[in-house]
Amino acid sequence: MSLKPTDAVRINPLPAVRPEGAPRVSRESVAQDGYAGQAEPQVQAAWVGGISYVTPMELTRAGSRMPRPAERIDAVREVLTIEDVWEAGITGKGVGVAVLDTGVHPHPDLGDRLVAFKDFCNGRTEPYDDNGHGSHVAGLVAGDGTKAGGVYRGAAPEADIIGVKVLDGNGGGSMANVIRGIQWCIENKDKYNIKVMNLSLGAAANQKEKDDLVALAVNRALEAGIVPVIAAGNSGPGRQTIGTPAISREVLTVGAYDDKNTATHGDDTMAFFSSRGPTTRDKNIKPDIAAPGVNMVSLRSPGSAIDRANVMHLGDYYVLLSGTSMATPVVAGIAADVVQANPDLSPREVIQLLKETAQPIPDTKAILGGHGLVDPAKAVRRALEMAEA
Repeated sequence: MSLKPTDAVRINPLPAVRPEGAPRVSRESVAQDGYAGQAEPQVQAAWVGGISYVTPMELTRAGSRMPRPAERIDAVREVLTIEDVWEAGITGKGVGVAVLDTGVHPHPDLGDRLVAFKDFCNGRTEPYDDNGHGSHVAGLVAGDGTKAGGVYRGAAPEADIIGVKVLDGNGGGSMANVIRGIQWCIENKDKYNIKVMNLSLGAAANQKEKDDLVALAVNRALEAGIVPVIAAGNSGPGRQTIGTPAISREVLTVGAYDDKNTATHGDDTMAFFSSRGPTTRDKNIKPDIAAPGVNMVSLRSPGSAIDRANVMHLGDYYVLLSGTSMATPVVAGIAADVVQANPDLSPREVIQLLKETAQPIPDTKAILGGHGLVDPAKAVRRALEMAEA
């Protein structure tokens, strides 16, 4: 099933300000600060303000290369094997997925499953999203399609969402706040049953993993029992363009797959903008896996920066965006499904299972497509088999 999107009026997004001499960082993007401590992080912020971000592809100079379809397929359902998972009663129910991003709008498609909200930018207590990126991400994890007649659901339509606002209304923020957000998730993982963490953000990777503070922070989340799912970045087609914290060897790094707006796979490729490996310093092969990330339909945050920008709207409740930011929550939702199927799996086992069950992408090198296109049915089937063993 497909619905017809409409164009929004163009409003140029506000540029972010970058301090003189500071490194360039991006959405999928934050600045590098310091971190020390465990239970109570003490963040030594070397630079906490004036950052920029990599916008959804539609709002970049490459926006003219992005398709603007008259109709859009339900990519999560039609391109992937997710219906087999749902028909087996696996929907992510009861699994908490933390979305560290620009916030989450309390959209009807999330209902009462937006169970917690923490704001590291403005200190507000009620859920909101002044940029719109985080809401779109959250919908691809766990939207239930209420306002679209049941279509355009996220991969885990009964999972719980924990919104952690670490990026501001322009899509930027500090590495300090990202690390604080990760630590907050670790400290509250039992309270909200946080099993998966989605980070559709990043910065240029200029250090080895062992010296990269945000990569170390996501590694601590993995050790604490949380599966970190992280966007590779939108800096393709060049090699060695994977950002941090996606450089971490143990996390699940996601690239964007272009389904060409068809359910069949014969003409599919990786998206031209999807960042390539290997990682800059450690030369690890990344990304690990791919998922649809072009023209993805998900939740609209009314009045937000993205809502006012030149993006395609689908009715009153949805917008279409492209990027590894959109591919990542699809995989995060599938990880939640796997956890529901077999709660005894460790984060490393979930990640390995997803990689081993992915569908290889023809004529695609590992530094672009990783192990291949995520296969939710095969992954959940393997998880269930492991639970019965």
